[in-house]
Amino acid sequence: MNLYQSLSITAVLTLLVGCAGPSPYLTPVEERDVSPRNAKVAPGAVVPVEPRGDVNVAPIYDVPNFAPTQPSQQPAQIAPSEPLAIDESSNSATVSLLAEAKQAADRGDLAAAESQVERALRISPRDPQVYLHLASIKRRQLNLIQAEQVALRGVAVATGLPDYQRKLWRELALIREQAGDAAGAAAARAEATR
Repeated sequence: MNLYQSLSITAVLTLLVGCAGPSPYLTPVEERDVSPRNAKVAPGAVVPVEPRGDVNVAPIYDVPNFAPTQPSQQPAQIAPSEPLAIDESSNSATVSLLAEAKQAADRGDLAAAESQVERALRISPRDPQVYLHLASIKRRQLNLIQAEQVALRGVAVATGLPDYQRKLWRELALIREQAGDAAGAAAARAEATR
């Protein structure tokens, strides 16, 4: 074995031994757990934390309150809305799915109606009538936050289509009214009449 081979083998072995040993560097770990070590907390439970004087926590924006404002108003009551017509000039598959959704909603099967409208949305994501139907179904299911988001997305999609924008703003007013947001409902009605 010559000198070159023995130096090569020594270098490879040194490298392998160096990599295989314990690291002289400690990995920094930041401990963020503030719960006592002995306390067992159920998953999803809220653990109160002692407020610190040097930390100021403030919300970035006001969280909307989706609870009815009047005690006499029951959340199960659904605000009346105008019947939704289906624009036959859209994609034929979309029109067919919206017609099936309307039939399912009329017989009270809102889950099937939602499924059909979501399929229509995958086919025609730029069709504002699909958003209008989906927002109406979500409102009837009392998914008011999702209904508002869908209606607002529909307003954005309906840019340049004032009839659909008006219908979506009216639906948004119903959603906000049902959620107990009178000021938001009034603002949506004002947008609908513009």
